[in-house]
Amino acid sequence: RRVSGTRLRMGTVVTITVVHPVAEAARHLVAASFAEIERLDGLLSRHRPDTPLARLNRTGRLNAPPSELLDVLVRAQECSRRTDGAFDVTVAPLLQLYERSFADGGVAPTRGEVEAARTLVDHSALRVGEDAVVLADPRMSVTLDGIAKGYIVDRTIAVLVRGGAERVMVNAGGDVATAGSGSERDPWTIGIQDPHDPTDYVGLVRLGGECIATSGDYIGSFTEDRSHHHIIAPRTGRPPTQPSSVRAVAAPAMQAAAQSTALPVPGTHAAEA
Repeated sequence: RRVSGTRLRMGTVVTITVVHPVAEAARHLVAASFAEIERLDGLLSRHRPDTPLARLNRTGRLNAPPSELLDVLVRAQECSRRTDGAFDVTVAPLLQLYERSFADGGVAPTRGEVEAARTLVDHSALRVGEDAVVLADPRMSVTLDGIAKGYIVDRTIAVLVRGGAERVMVNAGGDVATAGSGSERDPWTIGIQDPHDPTDYVGLVRLGGECIATSGDYIGSFTEDRSHHHIIAPRTGRPPTQPSSVRAVAAPAMQAAAQSTALPVPGTHAAEA
């Protein structure tokens, strides 16, 4: 039996599709999966004031961090080292600067404002330990927008597979993960959205246990011409102008999410091109 459910979670539309021998069991699995998404978002979101991540950002220190937050931060630090800083969760001061500037005045921040915020971006100044997570400067802050969704999708997939689902697909705002023995035998066909035309596709990909994550200037753009958007190059403090969209296929979903976030900004030269 094939059962699907769609709800607004993590600030985006999430659709969970399950193929299970028993329809009622499939419905319970979908409900349990959405409950797990809500629980994890309550730990990892920077947009909710009551999360452990929000408390870290308010004070610069979080004692006894939950294991889920540690898992994501450890993986994020590994990604930062591997990409030579192109992926950096401490980019939050820059992202918040752009969000405030466009919300308050409808314009980009000044060069001086960008440079001031950029001094607070440094993944090596984030200490991650089981006893505490500490920011070297309390003015720093962390965003997990580029990796937490992938982690939550992975945990959701685990709930579904443990529940006996034969085929599973989770689509969280375009980040798509698949799993199950049935998916391996008969992969899902996923359409890749055209970044310039939301009604069209630029291609198809077959996923039989893999995940695909997408980043682009059409997602979270501050301006109609997409010259300013939510992807910020940590080294320059500026949004990259090319490419318009990138995709990463990998497993688990957390890895694909981090890769798609880093790909548009592999270095200063690429970010300024």
